[in-house]
Amino acid sequence: MSIEPLRLDINENLECAETLASRFYIDPAMFTLEHKRIFHRTWQMVGTLSQDCGEANGVKRTIADLESFFTAEVVGEPVVIVRDNSGILRAFSNVCRHRAGPIAQGAGCRHVFNCAYHGWTYTLDGRLIGAPEVDGVAFFDRSTMGMVPLRLATWREFIFVNFDPAAPPLTDFLGNIPELAREFSFDGLAHTERRDYIVNCNWKVYVDNYLDAYHIPIVHPGLMKEIDYPRYRTDTFRYHSQQLGPVKEIKPNDASDRVYPPGIGLNEALYFWVFPNLMLNFYPDNIQTNLIVPLSHDKTLVIFEWFFHDAASEKTKLRAAKAIAFSETVQQEDMRICESVQRGLQSSTYSRGRYSVKREIGVHHFHTLLAEFLGQM
Repeated sequence: MSIEPLRLDINENLECAETLASRFYIDPAMFTLEHKRIFHRTWQMVGTLSQDCGEANGVKRTIADLESFFTAEVVGEPVVIVRDNSGILRAFSNVCRHRAGPIAQGAGCRHVFNCAYHGWTYTLDGRLIGAPEVDGVAFFDRSTMGMVPLRLATWREFIFVNFDPAAPPLTDFLGNIPELAREFSFDGLAHTERRDYIVNCNWKVYVDNYLDAYHIPIVHPGLMKEIDYPRYRTDTFRYHSQQLGPVKEIKPNDASDRVYPPGIGLNEALYFWVFPNLMLNFYPDNIQTNLIVPLSHDKTLVIFEWFFHDAASEKTKLRAAKAIAFSETVQQEDMRICESVQRGLQSSTYSRGRYSVKREIGVHHFHTLLAEFLGQM
C-alpha cells in the first residue's frame, strides 16, 4: 500500500455516507500504516497510578512509590514508566540507545536501570551514566545518548503516553468525559480483575461493534434486559464519543433477575470511547476499561479490567462476580459476531454499506477520524 495520504471517502454527512470499504479491514499493509499515523499520534493508556510494581524488602510497592517502575507495550513499542527519586512520574522508550536492548524488564524497584544486553546504565530521569568499554569511540557524548522520553499524562487513576510531541494534549482527547464522570466516586476504587481475549478480527471491526448500538437488540438479549433501549443515545465530540444507556426500570417480579437492581449508584450506564482504541465503561457500581490492541490485520487483543469500591468485602466480591459474569456473556456474544463480520469482509460480494442514521452515529464519527489521521503524512 502506498505511503501517500489515504482517501477513505467517508462523507461527513451521515445521511449520505457509505461505510468504510472492506479493503481497509483486510489489507495487511494497513497494519503498519496505522501504527505510524494513528497509534503513534494518540494517547495510549498503559496502566494506573496503583499499578503493581512487586515487592521490595517484603513490602508491596506500586508506581506511587519512589524508584518503582513497570514496563508495557504500546502496539509493539516497548515502554517503561518510572517514579524517579524526586517523585516525578516519567515515561521512556524501553530501548537502549546502544544496540536496542531492553533497559528495564518486568516491574520492580531500582536506583538505576541497566540494559540487559551490554550493561549500559541509566538514571531514573533518563541520563546515561555508564557505558562499559566505549574507549576509542570517536565523538562519544553521553549527554546525547540518554533514554528517549515520551509524553506522559494522567487522568484520575489512569496513565497515558504519547509518542508524538506535536499531538494535542490528553485533555483534548478526553473532552467532557471528566465532567460527565464526576457523578461516579473514584475514591477507594480498586483493581479487581483483568481478562484478556484474542479476537480473530481487525481492531477496527471490534471498535465499530462497540460504537454500534444497532446490534444490541439482536446480539445481546441479556443487555436488553438492563437498558432502556428506546432512550439509548450516542453523542460525538472532537476525539471521543459517549453512549448513554439508561438503566431500565425494575418491575416488581424481575429485580432478582437483574444485574443492576435499583439503588446501586448511577441510574445509567455511560460508555465512553476515546480515539482510537480505549473504552471507559461506567456502570452503577464499577468502572470497566477495554483496551483494544491490534496484533495483526486480522487479530486483536482486547484487555478488560474492572475497578470496584470496597473490593475486599464479601458483598462486593459477590456483586463483582455477578457483574463480571454478565460482562463475559456480552463479550462472548461480541467476539462471535466480530469474527463473523471479519469473514464477511473478505467476501467478493461485499465492499461497503450504509449507516443507520439513528444508531450508528458513533461508527461514522470513528471513520471520519480514521480518514483524518490516515490522510496525514
